[in-house]
Amino acid sequence: MGALKGMFSFFTMVRLDITQDDMDAMDRRFWMVPVVGALYGLIAAVMMTVLSHYIDTLVSSVITFFVIFAFNRFLHIDGTIDVGDGLVVAGTKEDHLRALKDSRIGAGGMAFALMVILMSVTMASAIWIPLMAFLLFSSEILVKVGMTSATAFGEPGDGMAGNSVRNTSPLSLLYAMILAAVLVAMFGLLIFVLQDHTPWVALPDHYLILIVTAFIVSVVTGMIMSVIAKKNFGMVNGDVLGATNEITRATVLLTFLILLSVI
Repeated sequence: MGALKGMFSFFTMVRLDITQDDMDAMDRRFWMVPVVGALYGLIAAVMMTVLSHYIDTLVSSVITFFVIFAFNRFLHIDGTIDVGDGLVVAGTKEDHLRALKDSRIGAGGMAFALMVILMSVTMASAIWIPLMAFLLFSSEILVKVGMTSATAFGEPGDGMAGNSVRNTSPLSLLYAMILAAVLVAMFGLLIFVLQDHTPWVALPDHYLILIVTAFIVSVVTGMIMSVIAKKNFGMVNGDVLGATNEITRATVLLTFLILLSVI
């Protein structure tokens, strides 16, 4: 319970009475982070499905993601900008790391974050409305699997996320995947029941293929981010995990759209 208290306090605007023991529990059990993804998934699923029935889907997507970003205090967007700055700078690993930690925002970081956000917003708006609830909920779960993957395969640094990286192993990633699968299955069952009573929601055809493929994509995205981070920064820190969150969302949504068009 302490781990979840720490996660909800750190990754959302919800202010809980947490202690250092709760934060330590979060570091030891980082694999539980898909539960936080479930909260964001519910927000995304409900907002996109309802708004898209009354206003343009692109506008609905912008509003929905703004709420999601604001609800985590733009924490992951900040990390995405910092990683973008760190990647585009020329020079040695020390130069990349210096740019990553620089509090100023560079053109490279801003452009990098903007493109990642635009990809997520436009791809979410391209999903057929009845499928939005299930696919957006699943994508928010899977971005946390991507974060856990980057944590499991990354090198720890000295910052706040260092203990999470240090305490997360490939076995922890397996736990996160099992937890994520349970959460997606539970929501899928809810959609299965609701689709007989309302035209607003539906399960996609071949949904198992979509989810299994997206699971693989989320894990691979996290692994790639850990490799890129090690090469350029020598570690996976909180900024890298934030960027992994946003990039995994884009890759998962792209996977959904590609599969929906070919199967």
